Amino acid sequence: MFSFGKELNAYWQSVIRLVYPASCPVCRIPLLLNERYLCSHCTLKIKSIPDPKCIKCARPLPPYGPARTLCPACISKRPAYHRGFALVTYEPQVKTIFHEIKFQKKPWLLKVFSKLLSDFVHSSLTLTHYDLVVPVPLDWRKARERGFNQAELIARMLEKTNSKSKIKVCQMIKKTKKTIPQSQLKRSERLNNLNRAFSIKRPGEINGKHILLVDDIFTTGSTVNECARLLKEHGAERVDFFTIARS
Repeated sequence: MFSFGKELNAYWQSVIRLVYPASCPVCRIPLLLNERYLCSHCTLKIKSIPDPKCIKCARPLPPYGPARTLCPACISKRPAYHRGFALVTYEPQVKTIFHEIKFQKKPWLLKVFSKLLSDFVHSSLTLTHYDLVVPVPLDWRKARERGFNQAELIARMLEKTNSKSKIKVCQMIKKTKKTIPQSQLKRSERLNNLNRAFSIKRPGEINGKHILLVDDIFTTGSTVNECARLLKEHGAERVDFFTIARS
């Protein structure tokens, strides 16, 4: 009976795919019946960030030369967060996927990373170390236009990977002003762009807490660092971050 149900479900999925053909969002070729979000060719190009990498910001380190755990930038800048985790490098395929997610309003494409995310949580990221999972907020205008915050969706994906974990996803940070994307600014302009850009909603709830800050893409790191600084300023004992992609 169970086998028959699976066969019937597969049959209807095939019918739907034939009636409503789908294409790969990266290379645009038609998807086969056994391909859900990406074609097999593009799926194989999306890989986890290999070791060695900086334990502070997850930047890939050269596999040769002196052994080190921190990259030069983290040694010199001393960011506010304690440790960073990132799933994949921000290659062209990943960039295209996030463009489709954010600007074509296709949040379901985050499921492309589900398997890698699940494997990563069970091998490298111990969620039980954290009291709260806090997504980086969007400006309210952008959130209303898009209909979702991709950082919050990623936080919910993390939450679902470990049903035994008692961590909570909390909208603890509010964006208080519209900012220019950090990647479009010079280094000297980034701090001013983020000045007073965020505020804490319920400061009393983060005092002494271990927090995992979640965003979609780590580019310059300024946004994550500013959010981590604000959380620690209001009493968080430890702030780490997790992103799907790292440039």
